[in-house]
Amino acid sequence: MTIGESILKRRKDLGFSQEELAEKLLVSRQTISLWEKDQTQPTIDNLMRLKEIFGVSIDKVLCAEEDKETKINSDSLDTVCGALAYAMGIEPPKFAAPKNRELANYVDKVFDGKKADRIVMYNPDAIAQWIYEKYPEYLNSAKKNTGKEIYLSSVMPSVTPVCFGTLYTGAQPSVNGIQKYEKPVIAIDTIFDALIRAGKKVALICSEACSIGRIFLGRGIDYYCFRPEEGGLSAINAKAMELLLRDEHDFYVIYNGNYDSIMHKYGPESARALSELRMNDHIFGMICSLIKTHWQHHNTLVGFAMDHGCHEIDGNCGSHGLDMHEDLNIVHLYKGYLAKKD
Repeated sequence: MTIGESILKRRKDLGFSQEELAEKLLVSRQTISLWEKDQTQPTIDNLMRLKEIFGVSIDKVLCAEEDKETKINSDSLDTVCGALAYAMGIEPPKFAAPKNRELANYVDKVFDGKKADRIVMYNPDAIAQWIYEKYPEYLNSAKKNTGKEIYLSSVMPSVTPVCFGTLYTGAQPSVNGIQKYEKPVIAIDTIFDALIRAGKKVALICSEACSIGRIFLGRGIDYYCFRPEEGGLSAINAKAMELLLRDEHDFYVIYNGNYDSIMHKYGPESARALSELRMNDHIFGMICSLIKTHWQHHNTLVGFAMDHGCHEIDGNCGSHGLDMHEDLNIVHLYKGYLAKKD
């Protein structure tokens, strides 16, 4: 059942006309009609009002009946951190959830029981599972360089600082301290702290203002955080390639927020957003190609690992942050490259 069908059903169950529901929401009758026809979707504020009017949870507003397509993935994003620590053979952060078994088993298999001595985490922003499944032609390089798909549920609220805070601490928002869209420096143990304790070197490459560039400050890692006037996305990715070629770090985090930025303005499925999706795919393909060519002496695990998903709202714009499968369901893609024997 679609969002529009759900709103229509619940409106009729309560005996409201479109005009009556519109009056309660302070919108036009035409807006209600467009929602019910699935031609547009309510904003976050309107969803919250619908929740109160209908007397149900947000997920009930979004879908009156749960079916296979709208289920939330069972494995939480907080399980990835422990699996990454396991892959490198280090102790996980102090508050990390148990490791993701699928990823840990893949690491054991691809490295023949040994560990990775390099991990490269490419972090695009807001690429939902439904986008991954609906537009495979825009993710050819990512699919080509995938050894294991890990289906995950992000955390609430599904916004970037909250989700990346969980990804790299292995702790739920209530534990890591970021529970809304804000960017304080995380005070609890992170995977970066665990790596440093194990004598590993970490490189973090991102924009200066992004969430990752703010919430993980103050660690003994190498920060490469670029201001917009320094070249933006191009500078970030150029520096990432340079650092990979220099091969002086053990763990790399590369953040690209381009899809998220365009998606908010023009919608998740707009031509402009899909062009940025293709760009993310291209950059990931370049990373994998460089690893295969220049890191043949390393056991390397590389991940295409987003933070949360997205959905379309009124005005053909995009958003995220809700307790809905479009925002929560994501797919991480991992590939292990086994070192070649001399």
